[in-house]
Amino acid sequence: MHPIERLRYVARADGAGPGVLVRETGLALCDMDLDPQSLVLACRRIVERHPTMAQLWWLCAHVLAAPDPFSKARELALVVEHDDTPGHLDDALPDDARAMIVGWPFTTVKCLAQRGDALMLVVDSHGEGEALVERLHDADIAAELVPFEYVSAAVGTADVVIIEALACGASSVLAVGGSRAVVDTAVAQGKQVWLVAGVGTRLPTMLWSGMVSALQINDDWRAGLDVIDVNRFTRVVGPLGHTTDTAAEFVAECPATAELLRRSVI
Repeated sequence: MHPIERLRYVARADGAGPGVLVRETGLALCDMDLDPQSLVLACRRIVERHPTMAQLWWLCAHVLAAPDPFSKARELALVVEHDDTPGHLDDALPDDARAMIVGWPFTTVKCLAQRGDALMLVVDSHGEGEALVERLHDADIAAELVPFEYVSAAVGTADVVIIEALACGASSVLAVGGSRAVVDTAVAQGKQVWLVAGVGTRLPTMLWSGMVSALQINDDWRAGLDVIDVNRFTRVVGPLGHTTDTAAEFVAECPATAELLRRSVI
């Protein structure tokens, strides 16, 4: 497949996890070494099509800032698929845990599905939670769909509530719609509330602000996304391990590449 066609396929992809999309994008960018003039436009198109997937912003920011962008794309293509975050989450969870999640958090589900002893209480968000439960049941993995009107009661039965970050700023995170209400309910009940922030989700302030601004979260309640302060969580799990120090600011994992914030002209 021609690299431009491959990138168009990636840009149109819905429902694929960040590991797959980063891999396919990275490998497609590698193949653009014969057409380097199109690299900046290609990266802009990718983040415009996937405005909430921080891992693609992370990849494109690194590529555009690198002296050899094609080598950098090849170097990073498989990093997200090989993320250590699921293993650290596995280490932190108790045996036979009842874990509440929201939507379809790929990194968290990868860990919980492989454990085999965890029960997932899945709160729906944009239909993703319902689709996840169906997929898990097809694989004989324990999961229950939690309608939003039953969230408070279901939180009371959970050992831990786990929210997965779509993206992270210095002291706040972007999450799927409904996450903040679930967090507030869990905090009010004194429950453990964990944040999972996989590799490539921590953005520099400039990119974080550009992402949140473009999504118009503060201007439109129908945006279907939540911004949550990190200090609402009791534990943060990431590629380097897990910690209960939620006061420390996140350190950006990629350069602040301004070219990504300029809209493509065609």
